[in-house]
Amino acid sequence: MNEERFNFLVDQVRMHEGVEEIFILSNDGEVLFTWGTHALTSEEGRYILSAWKNGAPALIYQGVRYVILKNDDLQFAAKNLSEKKGNLLGSKTKEGDYLLVHTRDEHLFLLKWSIHVNKVAWS
Repeated sequence: MNEERFNFLVDQVRMHEGVEEIFILSNDGEVLFTWGTHALTSEEGRYILSAWKNGAPALIYQGVRYVILKNDDLQFAAKNLSEKKGNLLGSKTKEGDYLLVHTRDEHLFLLKWSIHVNKVAWS
C-alpha cells in the first residue's frame, strides 16, 4: 500500500466522528502507516494481529483490555466493556494489508463501525 491510498482510507474512515487512531499493518504485523495520537509499535502490531488471526478471546491495547467479539480472515472487532474506552476494528484490505481502527463509543455502534471499516478497506 502506498501513502496516497492510506490517506484515502483515513479520509473515508473519518467520515464518521469518533475515530481515535488508524493503522495499516503488514501481513506480519509491521506498522506501515499511522494516523492519530497513539503511535503503535510493530511489536504491538504483531501482538494485535496475532490475537486477530489466532482467535484470542481478548487483547490489551494502550493498557486496556478489549474483548474480541469477531475475528475471521477478513474482519476483526473488539470492545472495551469495563472502562468504555471504545472499539478496535479491523479489516483486511484489497492489497492484503490490515486496516486497524480505534474508535470512541459514539456516533456509530460496534456493528456499524465494523461494516464501515470493512467497506472502506475494500473500496
